[in-house]
Amino acid sequence: MPLRAIAYVSDAIEGIQASDIDRILVAASSFNKVAGVTGVLMFDGARFLQYFEGPEDGVDSVYQRVLNARSHRHLHELARGPVATRHFPRWTMASAAVDADVLDGMTATPWEGFVAAAPVDGQRRIGFARLLEVWTGVTGELEPAAVTLGS
Repeated sequence: MPLRAIAYVSDAIEGIQASDIDRILVAASSFNKVAGVTGVLMFDGARFLQYFEGPEDGVDSVYQRVLNARSHRHLHELARGPVATRHFPRWTMASAAVDADVLDGMTATPWEGFVAAAPVDGQRRIGFARLLEVWTGVTGELEPAAVTLGS
């Protein structure tokens, strides 16, 4: 079955609390499990970056929930398309708090699909490859232990 993925960045609503994010993660994880979708959600205190992958119908249903969510606004799609393999197969919704400059580094550069070995701008990978680089960290592990965004 072919896999699809979507990545987007959006602004969190003003006044969002850690407990709100915890509820988002619990709901997303449950829904994604049923839909066969895996992925990651990053938050820098003001913006979200989410990447999710799975079968086309599952990705479409998750994206409809994302589009209707009241926890964010000004959604900007970074990339959408096929993926050869799952990059986050173990997590229905992993999460991590990241610095604003890290999120800037992922969103301010072109996303041209979901190629893990994307081009390098200076000494930094760009687009999806940068997201993977942030998640693999220095250990080289594909899926390091997630850091909870909320409480």
